[in-house]
Amino acid sequence: MKRLWISVAVVLLGGCGPHYTIPNFESDEIEKVVSSGRSPQACIENLKEDATNLNVKVRLTDMHHEPASGPVAWIYSNAYVCTGKVVKATASSSEEKKAL
Repeated sequence: MKRLWISVAVVLLGGCGPHYTIPNFESDEIEKVVSSGRSPQACIENLKEDATNLNVKVRLTDMHHEPASGPVAWIYSNAYVCTGKVVKATASSSEEKKAL
């Protein structure tokens, strides 16, 4: 029973919001990266970290506070969402896509 509660806590606390990419459908490259954080600074740091993990450089284009609703809204009450446009993809990311 204790493991069940620990698992539930990890799932609820681990899902802090969106972290995904938006592709450019013409070139199959990553066009935008979307990240989130509990503060504006954390959101920007997460965006930079996600861009580094994807081997791209991004420019912040949008940041907004996303209101939360539901029974666990207090966990997500400070959810900021940042969107960054890919400025330049590194050579290794394009080479990895060609390999796939």
